[in-house]
Amino acid sequence: MEKAKDLEKRYNEFNSHIEFHSIRLLKLETGFDDEKINVSPENQKVYIDRNAYYQVLDDNNIRVFQEFSLKVANKDNSDEIFCYVNPTFVLDFEIGGPIDDEIFKIFSQSTVIMDSWPYFREMVQSAFLRMGLSPIIVPPMQFDPSKIQEDLQNQEENQ
Repeated sequence: MEKAKDLEKRYNEFNSHIEFHSIRLLKLETGFDDEKINVSPENQKVYIDRNAYYQVLDDNNIRVFQEFSLKVANKDNSDEIFCYVNPTFVLDFEIGGPIDDEIFKIFSQSTVIMDSWPYFREMVQSAFLRMGLSPIIVPPMQFDPSKIQEDLQNQEENQ
């Protein structure tokens, strides 16, 4: 419990002065299998993954790299991919305190994802249209702070 209180204190310091400066598209990979693109929707499933990592620019600034991976694949075999959109965004932030991996985990699951998700949704729709495919609707991000807290408590119990 002591560790959780310390983490909360450190995160509050870090979070005391966060300023979102910019978001840019760093990389975009798209594609589709022309022979499999007409597979019926009943046999398709949308898979979404994400990963984030950071770079400290100086004492008060960080750069976050938010990678997304969306693929439409066979619902029974996720390796049989029909089409995909994989953007990587770069987000620059001014921060209020030091950052480490524990702080970043919370930050990436809250602020970073909330700031980058709308850009990801738009990118997926635009990419599908440019590939000549019917766009899919990526739902709005559902943010659940209790899930982050639960993950942190489980992490503390496992140490």
